[in-house]
Amino acid sequence: MEITHELKINASSETIYKAVATEKGIQGWWSQNSKVGETEGSESLLKFIKEGTPVDMGFKTLVLEPNKKVVWECNAMPNPAWLGTKLITEITETENGCEVIFSHTGFEEKWKGHDAFEQTKGTWNHFVQSLEAYCETGEGQAW
Repeated sequence: MEITHELKINASSETIYKAVATEKGIQGWWSQNSKVGETEGSESLLKFIKEGTPVDMGFKTLVLEPNKKVVWECNAMPNPAWLGTKLITEITETENGCEVIFSHTGFEEKWKGHDAFEQTKGTWNHFVQSLEAYCETGEGQAW
């Protein structure tokens, strides 16, 4: 199973790439408290406080194609549905900015209908809007 968002972002491919591939970018739209590895094979750690409980999310960067594609794999997360899933951002320049396909893929079927998956869908609705705002205005709604 996967969650996919198709976005039209009025920003350059470089701006969008930096938003999803760099520590400064991730801190601007997703996780204010993060350490992001900016090379293939590097590790990233994003920290949140959810309902008073600390949440640490770990990722490994699998693919970095400047201004085109970023792939992260989740390797640490309290939500077991995320383990082994991939976050894929694909960027295509157009005449009026970029088309971006953001996918969270690799969920096992057993999570269908469970809070572990369903809450993830709602959370991504917030964060892809935050990503779009960050790329277009420089201000996102990072947690």
